[in-house]
Amino acid sequence: MKSNHFKSVLVGSLLATAISSVVHAQSDSTDDWSIEEIVVTAQKRAQSSQDVPIALSAYTDDMLTQVGASDFKGLTEMTPGFSVAGSSDAFPAIYIRGIGSNDSSIGIDPSIGVYIDGIYSSRKGGALNELLDVERVEILKGPQGTLFGRNSIGGAISIVTKKPSNEFSGMLGAEVGSYNGRAVKGLVNIPLIEDTLYLRASGVTRQRDGWQENQLDGKKGGERDRSNGRLKLTWLPSDNLEIEWANSWSRYDDVSTYTENLISLLAPADPLAQDTEDKKAANGGLDLGGNSANDLDPVVPVFERILRSHSLTIDWDINEDLSFSSLSSYLNYRSSSAMDYDGSPYFIGANTGNTEGNETISQEFRLTGSSESLDWFVGVSAAHETNENVFRIGLFDFLTGGAPFFEDAFEETKTDSYAIYGDATWQATDRLNVTFGARYSIDEKSMSYENPVQTEGLAALGGLGFIMPAPSQFVDENGNPSADARFIEDEWKDFSPRFVLDYAVTDDAMIYASITRGYKSGGFNTYPSVIQDDESPDFLKVLPDATEPVDTETSTNIEVGIKSTWMDNRLMLNASLYSLGYDDLQVRVITGQVVQLANAGKASSKGAEVDVKFHATQNLTLMGNIAWMNAEYDEFISGGEDLAGSPLLFSPKWSGNISVDHSLPLEDLGELRTFVSLSYKDEQLVHSAYGIDSYISLSARVSLISQDESWELALFGKNLTDESYITNYVDTTNGFGFVSANRNEPRTIGASLNYNF
Repeated sequence: MKSNHFKSVLVGSLLATAISSVVHAQSDSTDDWSIEEIVVTAQKRAQSSQDVPIALSAYTDDMLTQVGASDFKGLTEMTPGFSVAGSSDAFPAIYIRGIGSNDSSIGIDPSIGVYIDGIYSSRKGGALNELLDVERVEILKGPQGTLFGRNSIGGAISIVTKKPSNEFSGMLGAEVGSYNGRAVKGLVNIPLIEDTLYLRASGVTRQRDGWQENQLDGKKGGERDRSNGRLKLTWLPSDNLEIEWANSWSRYDDVSTYTENLISLLAPADPLAQDTEDKKAANGGLDLGGNSANDLDPVVPVFERILRSHSLTIDWDINEDLSFSSLSSYLNYRSSSAMDYDGSPYFIGANTGNTEGNETISQEFRLTGSSESLDWFVGVSAAHETNENVFRIGLFDFLTGGAPFFEDAFEETKTDSYAIYGDATWQATDRLNVTFGARYSIDEKSMSYENPVQTEGLAALGGLGFIMPAPSQFVDENGNPSADARFIEDEWKDFSPRFVLDYAVTDDAMIYASITRGYKSGGFNTYPSVIQDDESPDFLKVLPDATEPVDTETSTNIEVGIKSTWMDNRLMLNASLYSLGYDDLQVRVITGQVVQLANAGKASSKGAEVDVKFHATQNLTLMGNIAWMNAEYDEFISGGEDLAGSPLLFSPKWSGNISVDHSLPLEDLGELRTFVSLSYKDEQLVHSAYGIDSYISLSARVSLISQDESWELALFGKNLTDESYITNYVDTTNGFGFVSANRNEPRTIGASLNYNF
C-alpha cells in the first residue's frame, strides 16, 4: 500500500507540475525566470546538458550544497536508478540501472567508472572522496566506455573541480551537527601574476562521533575523522596555451558501521543482535562453545586511508578549429579496514585486517577539431597499475571447537591498459546530428598469490590453509604442487562503438536515439578456495579451475529520449527509454565455504526515466524525477540455484524524487532560502536471498543569505523521517548459518556558517 500510494503521489505531482506550467504559460512568458544552464563535458567537449544525447544527471556546486552531498553517495536519493552499497566507504559498490559489482577484491574491476578531473579511479578504495571545491558532478547512465574508457560498462561518475581564476576570492566555513559532528573548511583563489599565473587551494576537515553502539564493548560505529585538501596552479604562458598542475590529498581515519545479524542459528537466544531499529550492534568475540579462555576482543570495523593524486594538464589551441590536450596523472593510496562477518556476540568469522595499496600512472593525449559541419576528437591513452593486498581472516574452529584460527593471504596484481579512441558528430542538416564513436582497448593483467604457510591456522592442517591456501596447495593440471600455478596472467581486447542520432524538433526540443556497447576487462579470483580431490581426499588443493580468469563483461544499450525546454526556458522536461543487454556478468558466488569468481551468464535491464524542472515563479523552483526499472538475470546459476528471472541487486522497480527550492527576499536582511527533498525507493534485493522494503527519505535545508551574499547561515537535516534500511548484505559466514548486514545512517541535523570574500 505504501509503495503504490507514493507512486501515485509522485506521478501526480509530476503531472501537476506540467499542467501548472501550461496554465501559467501566457501570463508569465515575458518574465526572465529561465533555468540555469549546466555546461557538461560528457562528450569530452563543453556543451549544455540539454544538448547532450546521453541520459545524465548533472549537479552544480550550488545543488550539491542544497542536497548536502559531501560525496557522491549523497546523490543517491536525488538520482533515479543510482545506488551506492558497501559495508564501508573503503569498498563503495556503485550501481546504475542495476549494473554494478558485488566483489571488491583487487582481482577484478568495478563496473562503474569514477573520474575526477578526467583521472580514472581504478579501485573502489580510492573512488569515494570529499566533493571539495567542486564545479559539478555528472552521473552518466548506460555504457560509457567509448567516451570514458574501460570499466564504465554500466555508467560513469565524472567529478569536475573548480579551476583557478584571475580574481582574488575565498571562503571560510564551519559546521556542527548530530553526534558531535563538526567541520571546518576553506578555500582561497589568488592571481599570483595577473592574467598569467593563478593559484587555488582548498581544504576541509570533518569529525563525528559514532551513532551505533556496540553493546559488548561500548565502541561506537559510524565515527568519522577525515581531512582533504587540494592545490591547483594554472599558468597561461601565451594566449593559446594553458598548463595546470593539480595535487590532492585525503586522509580517512574512520570507524565504519558494525554488521548486524539477520539470520543466525542462535536467533532465539540472541534477539539483541537482530533488532535493526535500536541503533545498536552486538559484535563480539565470545567463544561459541562457552570457553572463556578463547574469548577475543570484538573486531572494530576501522577504515583508514591515505590518498594522494598529482596531475598535469596541457591544453593548446593550435588554431581556431584545432586543439591538443595532454593529461598526465599519478595516484596512490593505502587503506586498512576490518569487519565482523556474522554480526553476533560470538566469534564466527571476521576480516581482522585488510590492507590494500594502489599505485597508478596514466597518460592521455587528445586532438580535438571542429569545422562548419563536423566536431570530432581522437585520442590515445595508457595506464600502468599495481595493487597489493594483505588479508587476514579469522574463523571459529568448528572441527574441534577449540580456539579460533587465523589465515593470511598476500596478493599482487599488475595491469597495463592501452586504448585508441575517437568520436565525431556530423551536422547532417540544420537539425540532424549523426555521431559515431569507437574505442579499441587492450588490457594486460597478472596476479601472483604469495600466501604464507598458515602457522596460525587449523592445527590439524599443519600449515595448510582451510580458506587461504599455502604455497604448496597450488597444483598444476596433473595435481602436482607447482610454484607456477601461483602466478597467472591474461590479456583481453575489445572494440566498443557507439552510434547516436539526435534531431532538433524545435529550437528547444531534441529527440535522440543511440546504441552503445560497453566493456569490462576480465579478471581473477582473488581468494581461490581449496577443495578435497577424489584422488587425494586428505590434501586440500587449489585446482587450476579455481584460478582460471573470468571472461570480459559486455553490454549493449539501446536508448531513445527527449530533452526539451519550454515557456522561455522556464520548464525543462527530459525523458528516456532504454533496453540494456548484459553478458558474462562477473560475480562472486559463495557456496558453503567455497568462494568463487564466475561469469554469471546474462542479464537485462529495461526502464524509463522522466526528469522535470519548473521555475513556477521567480523565487520558486519545483523539481521531480521518476524511474521505472526492470533489471533481472536472464541466465544465472548460483550455488546450484537457478536465479533466472530474479531481480538484479539494488534495482528498485520504482524510484523518484520531488524537490522544492524557494527563495524569500527579506528587506534589508538578504534572502531566506528553503530547499526540501522527498525521495522514494521501491523494495529491492540486496542479495539474491534477501530483500528490503520500500522507504521514503526526507531532507531539508534552510539558509539565511546576507544582502551582499558574503555571509550564509544554514540549518539542515538528512533522513528526517529516520528511515532504517539495509545497505549491505554479508554472506561470508552463510555456510555456518550466520548472515549479517550493514544499514544506513539515522536522522542527522546540523548548522553551518560560511563567509565568502
